[in-house]
Amino acid sequence: MRRPRQEVRGLVIWAAPISVAFCMGGALSAQQTGRNEAARQFAEAAAATARRDFARAEEQYRKVIELDPRSSEALNNLGMVYYLEHKYPEAEETLARAVKFDPSLTNARVLLGASLWREGKLDRAIAELERALKAPLSDSAEKTARTALHSALFAQENYARALEVLKPLVDKYPQDVDVEYSLGQTYLQLAAQNFRKIALTDPESYRIHQILGESLAKQGRYRDAILEYKLALARRPDLAGIHYQIGLLYWVNEPSREGADAALHEFEEELKINPYHAWSEYRLGQVCRKRKEALEADAHFRRAIALDNTLAPARLALASELEAQGNLEEAEKQFEAAERLEPDNSAVHFRLAQIYKQCGDQASANEEMRKFDEIKGRRREAQRDLEKVLRLVAEPKVDTLEDPEQ
Repeated sequence: MRRPRQEVRGLVIWAAPISVAFCMGGALSAQQTGRNEAARQFAEAAAATARRDFARAEEQYRKVIELDPRSSEALNNLGMVYYLEHKYPEAEETLARAVKFDPSLTNARVLLGASLWREGKLDRAIAELERALKAPLSDSAEKTARTALHSALFAQENYARALEVLKPLVDKYPQDVDVEYSLGQTYLQLAAQNFRKIALTDPESYRIHQILGESLAKQGRYRDAILEYKLALARRPDLAGIHYQIGLLYWVNEPSREGADAALHEFEEELKINPYHAWSEYRLGQVCRKRKEALEADAHFRRAIALDNTLAPARLALASELEAQGNLEEAEKQFEAAERLEPDNSAVHFRLAQIYKQCGDQASANEEMRKFDEIKGRRREAQRDLEKVLRLVAEPKVDTLEDPEQ
């Protein structure tokens, strides 16, 4: 018969009266009294857990276990209470007894594995959690199990396996920032691990110089990054993407004529290696536009779009050129195409509003300005939320009781 249950944050609390074993010599009325007392204490413990009065719940579950030391339901619930109280050694001992008496208590096994992880007993934690994941689990139990297993594997630097364990949660909870954070950290560590392997295998590999160039560029040390990229090219002249990265560093960091010339040269070199590199064509168009070479800029933007018709920046740039030439009809088409590609780009809506206004379509212009204002409003709200989060992060942390899913 299926036993009724309650839940606290997705954790199962068995709430049915339980059978209590007594000595055979006791009177029937004494047995009945004992059963009633155990049922009362069990119900009180479950209610206390539901209202998060864990001290009271712990006390009542222990009384039930005194009456019936083999009550797997009471052991399961007491182990959960210990876990919620961060009493991981007690949770481990109690939950181990629960699954010993009833191996079908998969939730108890999940929390046993999570407790072992919290205690740093990684090998045992991994064994218990992997066993639990082979059984049918509720969504909340699976999330707890996978999160704990990921953390245990991560601590052992088994990042590839940790990634496998986490991926089902990424698919199931696409808006969960904790899952996304763990995913990002795992990819970072896996990348670092692979990079270390490259360094050990071939310290002078072109890939090492490429990695160093990427790292230096992120740090804002663009001249050092360019030197590393050029060392990579010295070892692998046909390495795709590197000339483009060098050109982009010149373009972003050196606004002078010389910087533009250097960028143009690198973008052209990239296209010699990869003639289908749409971004290099787009950047060449930008350089030509800066030089006031309108026809050449137009040609590069069109080639970029021909190579990749989803390249919204190239469409915006071409639309601006067409607008400057007075070709409002073609400019409008390019802006509309960019809007379909990037519907949340406020600049696109603003520029479209201007085009519609020039063409005499005031209704469409007003609609685009409405979208522009709406997007700007959402961004201001998001910025305020971010500032709140940053203020909270900066405040002293208070240790609070958390559920396993948090």
